Amino acid sequence: MDNNEHPIFIPNSYQIYTKPTEYLANFILSNISQGHHGCSVYGGGGLGKTTAQQYLTSNASRWLINKRTNQQIGVAARIVMPSGIRRSDRAFWTAVNRRLKLVNAIRMDPGLGLERLVNFIRTRCGQARLRRMVLFIDNAQRITEAEYQYLEDLDSLVLDENLSLFLVLVRQSDAEGVDVGDDWLERPSHTVRRWFMDTAPFRPLMGIAEITHALARYDRSVVWPTPDMPFSRYFAKDAFDRGWCLSKDAPVIFEGVRSLRKEYKLPETDAWPMATFTLVVHSLLAEIAHDKPDFNGFTSEQVRHVLLSSGYLRLEFVRAKMRMPDMGRDPVA
Repeated sequence: MDNNEHPIFIPNSYQIYTKPTEYLANFILSNISQGHHGCSVYGGGGLGKTTAQQYLTSNASRWLINKRTNQQIGVAARIVMPSGIRRSDRAFWTAVNRRLKLVNAIRMDPGLGLERLVNFIRTRCGQARLRRMVLFIDNAQRITEAEYQYLEDLDSLVLDENLSLFLVLVRQSDAEGVDVGDDWLERPSHTVRRWFMDTAPFRPLMGIAEITHALARYDRSVVWPTPDMPFSRYFAKDAFDRGWCLSKDAPVIFEGVRSLRKEYKLPETDAWPMATFTLVVHSLLAEIAHDKPDFNGFTSEQVRHVLLSSGYLRLEFVRAKMRMPDMGRDPVA
């Protein structure tokens, strides 16, 4: 079996259910229960917003449910709002249709583009025998004020079908290099009424409990190539079968992060963005633990080496808006 086929080596090939993802799911459900047409979420780059959306879109039957009856209440889809200047409704509906893979056309009539979206929602809901679609729009900071009006047209037409469209507007708040946070006050009242009645930050993993929970997904939830082969067992089978698992090493990994931050005089925090968390996990499993019969757990030196080589410090200096010091190469553990 070719190790290169393992999902850990294939970009964007798996997602894990983390506590920040759970908080996002509950935030959406709360807004649905209040009768809102949508909600907005914002956060800096690398926190895990995109992977959370991908997980929730692919696993709608696990979370998009009525918790009293345990019945599914909707289907889910996701688009990434493209960059660039769109000067008309024609350009907007063409871009949205292309992102949902409904058409390949470079240009299309705006009325036809809008109807294709309505039909897409009608079909998806009809196939599932449900009346609601949750549509995640990633990079929603790229939506213009005029395009919000186009989305109002879509919302109204869907309602005419006795269906419901719930938009989750996910904005990268530092997309222009400035952390702008929540900007609902700048919106017109009709836009706020539809989609900005509630806004929340998307945050990174916070503290050792959430880091342990995320590490445990590699011990149980993500498997390949068979159900009895979670990622941590695949890369350290002998150790796993002797009782080791990745989440047991959460204390040494967490302490390694805290020590490195202190060493480089970064602000004290228990936050860990998913972008570097997954890179660190991949390196620990695939480079340190893999195929070592005497492996029984990670050492602090190995954790430090992987943190340095993964780019953890670079992202944290950017997040802290601090100048990164010159660094020599860390010796291989």
